[in-house]
Amino acid sequence: MERLQEALKRAREQREELGAGAPPATGDAAQADAPAQAQRQSSAHHGQDPWEAVPEFAPIPRIMRKNRLISYFGGPEASPYDIMRTKIVQLAKAKEAKRIIVTSPSPGCGKTTTTANLAFSLARQADLRTLVLDIDFRRPNLGKVLGIQEPHQFSEALANESDPAEHMVRIGSNLLIATNAEPAANPSELLQSQVAQETLAELERRFEPDLVLFDALPVLTSDDTIGFVEHCDAALIVAAAEQNSMEELDVTEAEIAAVSTVLGVVLNKCRYAGNNYEYY
Repeated sequence: MERLQEALKRAREQREELGAGAPPATGDAAQADAPAQAQRQSSAHHGQDPWEAVPEFAPIPRIMRKNRLISYFGGPEASPYDIMRTKIVQLAKAKEAKRIIVTSPSPGCGKTTTTANLAFSLARQADLRTLVLDIDFRRPNLGKVLGIQEPHQFSEALANESDPAEHMVRIGSNLLIATNAEPAANPSELLQSQVAQETLAELERRFEPDLVLFDALPVLTSDDTIGFVEHCDAALIVAAAEQNSMEELDVTEAEIAAVSTVLGVVLNKCRYAGNNYEYY
């Protein structure tokens, strides 16, 4: 947490320096970073945090309960996600990881629900800023799970066809979520494109999140996730009890480990659990 707090402090200091007038860059670097610099300087000049410019979204408690987003409410029921949050923050600190992709071996494992619950748990730590991006462009479900009605299409922003902020909502002061209302054309090619990587880099410069979570396509259904995971620092695999075989899990872990770091495996949909660790 110390590194994340220091990063936040440095970010605030950089924003203050931009407002006071930082020394100009020169050469090719100045040309490449000119749009981002102008945007940051404009925001600093007007005293506006880019996060505050994103429309705020108020989740409906009834929908949160219906879709099992228990971490939104906190309390004892959210403790498994809080434990996972703490472990991920610790691992992210140890491995200097910022981009974390959440995936699964096959559809129906609960990766989107896990991503949303983890995001809400992270959001309850006021000193963390989390950006969540729906990159499951074949069966996008994050917006539906959250109850977002706006026809957002983050895939268009990733292709540099529109402003990413137009496809985002802000929940509270430290959680941004980008969603898709419809599937996207040629998702694998989009995710592996140079323009997508440039857009993501600009997003990080603009919003300066501490962690970025990607809700990604299952690994064994296409090459979308395997082609994108190399651009992430680490991966979290969600497996479903009585659904995924050990062979599927081994193949998924091996595919990801070949190009990135596997943070761990989350066992979801487990109907039986002992009470050895029960506290409440």
